[in-house]
Amino acid sequence: MKDPYREIAEQHKQPLEKVKESALIEGEALQRPVKEKGEKRSRFPLITALLVFFIASPFIAVYAFKEEKPAVNQIVHEQPDDAQPETARKEQ
Repeated sequence: MKDPYREIAEQHKQPLEKVKESALIEGEALQRPVKEKGEKRSRFPLITALLVFFIASPFIAVYAFKEEKPAVNQIVHEQPDDAQPETARKEQ
């Protein structure tokens, strides 16, 4: 089975020629095009702020719970105002 694309390529084949003249102007060298650096900007400031918050939140939580709080050693029993006269009547 013959390849039709190969037959077409064989028909249109041309020999290569070497170039004797330099295609470049004197003093010019082949260089890759240089991409100009633009102004660097923050593309997603909200995402960056949320990322910083989520990374810092465990440290903030540990600091808040570790901070010393005043110790309450007294147990206070409070009774509603209505209960005081009743207890006074029962004692008499």
